[in-house]
Amino acid sequence: MKLRRPQDKLADCCWLARMADKVRASQQGDFPILYRLSLGSPIGIDGYFLRHFGLSFRQFRNAVMDTKNDENLAQWFLNQPGVNTSIIAKWNAYGPKLGTPGYPASRLRHLIKWFVYPKSIRQPVNSLFEMIEQDEEL
Repeated sequence: MKLRRPQDKLADCCWLARMADKVRASQQGDFPILYRLSLGSPIGIDGYFLRHFGLSFRQFRNAVMDTKNDENLAQWFLNQPGVNTSIIAKWNAYGPKLGTPGYPASRLRHLIKWFVYPKSIRQPVNSLFEMIEQDEEL
């Protein structure tokens, strides 16, 4: 399973491409359990992303499945009421900071490193995006 990096952009928006990859991979039979548990989770990056843009996970999942490709998904995303260039820019500044001190999910980052991202115990990172990239060695 190959997922794009958290910073990779679709419709000029970070996390969108990765989240689409996760939804597509979940439709295959070999999606790892930890990814299944976190997909669309309100306490993870997916939840912060969806709330930021005023989307439900069901809406997003259906759009990914209905659009079939990145170009159509990007167009769907850009047509949503809670999405415009200003809101995308705010997310692109905010999302990569999730898990850093002073931002949401800081405590979550410290908790999940022991169970999900053990590389970050030996080589500490500052954010959830960095934790994912380090774990997947992207």
